[in-house]
Amino acid sequence: MLWKIFRLNTTFLLIFLLTYCTKNITPTETLGPVKIEKITPEIIHPFDIITIYGSSFGIKSDSTFLLLDSLKIPSLSCIKWNNSFIQLRAEKNFKKGNLRVVNGSDTSKPYVFQFYSYPKIEFVNIPSGTFYMGSNTGLGYEQPVHKVTITYNFLISIHEITQKQWLTVMDTNPSPFVGLNLPVSNVDWFDAILFCNKLSKIRGLDTCYIILDSNTVVFDTIAKGFRLPTEAEWEYACRAGTTGDFSGTGNPYDMGWFDVNSGMKPHPVGQKQANNWGIYDMHGNVWEWCWDWFDPFYYEKSPSVNPRGPNDGMNRVVRGGSWQRGTIFGRSSSRQFPEDQKLNFGFRIVRTI
Repeated sequence: MLWKIFRLNTTFLLIFLLTYCTKNITPTETLGPVKIEKITPEIIHPFDIITIYGSSFGIKSDSTFLLLDSLKIPSLSCIKWNNSFIQLRAEKNFKKGNLRVVNGSDTSKPYVFQFYSYPKIEFVNIPSGTFYMGSNTGLGYEQPVHKVTITYNFLISIHEITQKQWLTVMDTNPSPFVGLNLPVSNVDWFDAILFCNKLSKIRGLDTCYIILDSNTVVFDTIAKGFRLPTEAEWEYACRAGTTGDFSGTGNPYDMGWFDVNSGMKPHPVGQKQANNWGIYDMHGNVWEWCWDWFDPFYYEKSPSVNPRGPNDGMNRVVRGGSWQRGTIFGRSSSRQFPEDQKLNFGFRIVRTI
């Protein structure tokens, strides 16, 4: 009798173990072949979040990983990893190639990984045109109001350059407030010039700046690479057809971050309203470098067609105000000339087309 009970209990135990093991597969086991079905986004840039969809990926372990050609990416370094879903952040050392998911001894078929080593930067096309530059209600060096004509179309980045975009091109992040979607800050004028030239080279474009030293930079006006806007280009794009102190709705707090509404910190780009040409944060958030030397009397003698600023000077111009200052500094016409400070200085870029 005892022997029959023992045999019966053993049978139940075996059934239980078989059922449990079938439902609880170890990381190296699969319910079928490892398969990649889709990767988003389709075009990937450095620091993008990549999502891989498929089946039989397993779970995070030493035996599950990604292979991008010969580059091994452990599952333990990924943001998420489960049987049908993998999420990770693209690194600067990635490249185009064949991506595979490895789960123990099982490997997926290769999936073509579309990776581009340059940053994704959105631009808007600014048409040639004429506007009135300056203000009669502002500080003396915003006067006289004068007619300016820009005879060419140019592209301008719809956002201030972010830390994500900066890090894709440069090696270190100087920003005191860290966040990939925050504007890069604590950048001096020469830093911005270096960024423009490096980005142009990455994209296979002629560089706009001939750098002799940190104080001597020649602007090649024929080159089609990336560069800083001139003061005239900046104000023309900022106004976007308006004539008041602030573009868009005309309310500075609708358009940008200033000392009253910022919480005394910068904010991710693009959270406020765009101006009429679809450009964000031209008022507030961080100051933006322009190409021009500052001269308080330049408007009295500046050319009426395509002005590019004085030939020399002591300081370069910044525009747009910042999260740390009042709205008076963020007006479309406001011109400032920093000396030693650069903590809240960033920039956006343009390209002549």
